[in-house]
Amino acid sequence: MPAKAFSGRMLALAVVMIAITIMLAPTVKIFFDKRAELAALSADIAARQAEQDGLRQQISRWQDPNYVKQQARDRINMVMPGESGYWVFGGDLPAGTSSSLTATAAQDPADLPWVDSLWESIRRAATD
Repeated sequence: MPAKAFSGRMLALAVVMIAITIMLAPTVKIFFDKRAELAALSADIAARQAEQDGLRQQISRWQDPNYVKQQARDRINMVMPGESGYWVFGGDLPAGTSSSLTATAAQDPADLPWVDSLWESIRRAATD
């Protein structure tokens, strides 16, 4: 009996199953590839929707006249009528600078000889 347990029908069934597996393998691979592509596209859509929401918020901010005034003051240094605008140059020295650097920076460059003024500007540019 054990010799008859493995018959030609079983061999034919095994060959058919292997053939079906070989024929379906590329289809299953394509299925998983397309699923991954759909997931990536869904993530891209979500990112673009978030970007769109941010842009809509920015548009709504630009509808506010106070925001427009603030941006004009910050970006292009505009002032309101009756106000005086001013710029401060060289006022942003680091906290740990030496007193000699502060003393030379406080001097008017027009009072220095041109060579010293040139050297001082090079030294300041190198420390920034």
